[in-house]
Amino acid sequence: MHADSLIENSCFAGLPTALGHGSGVVAAERTGLGIARIVARKGQGARLAELFESSFGIEPPHGPRRAGRGDVAIAGVGRETWIATCDGAGNGFAESLRRALGDCASVSDQSDAHAILRLTGPRVRAALAKLTPIDIHPRSFPVNSVAQTLCGYVNVTLWRLEDAVQGDPVFEIWAAGSFAASLHQAISHCAAEFGFVRQAP
Repeated sequence: MHADSLIENSCFAGLPTALGHGSGVVAAERTGLGIARIVARKGQGARLAELFESSFGIEPPHGPRRAGRGDVAIAGVGRETWIATCDGAGNGFAESLRRALGDCASVSDQSDAHAILRLTGPRVRAALAKLTPIDIHPRSFPVNSVAQTLCGYVNVTLWRLEDAVQGDPVFEIWAAGSFAASLHQAISHCAAEFGFVRQAP
């Protein structure tokens, strides 16, 4: 798809791409991501885990943790409930999961339901600390941690990825698509003192 079309279809179209001076916090919209919510059916949690690992080489984590391999990742968001993602897979990912997991799980496609920003930069942790009530210090929120929390007044899912090559922490923050503008405003305004930049998708 042409870059101009991606920008026009962005959840964040028309919102400022920079605030303040510098690039202490750098945001990038995640597009084309296949997203599915997986809920194990009664008594099928262990079998679901076996099938998922057999298909994708990843053991679904217990508790609020994320695990990934290649383009696929899965995060625990509740009791025998996960969010799975696949880069570039779009709506077809949920169907592939239904085939892989059979009658062990209920799978719902959420690929078009979320506004997602990947955040990095030398001051990203300082900006997020002003917005979220959880402790995101590296000792309390290490790589692959997942939390369902608030960002300003918006309900979000926050997870931490591997650090960037230069050592800056990397986070992804998810909100319902209808709250895209509120999410963007909260992050950009809190990051403005450090310099906020949003890259084109």
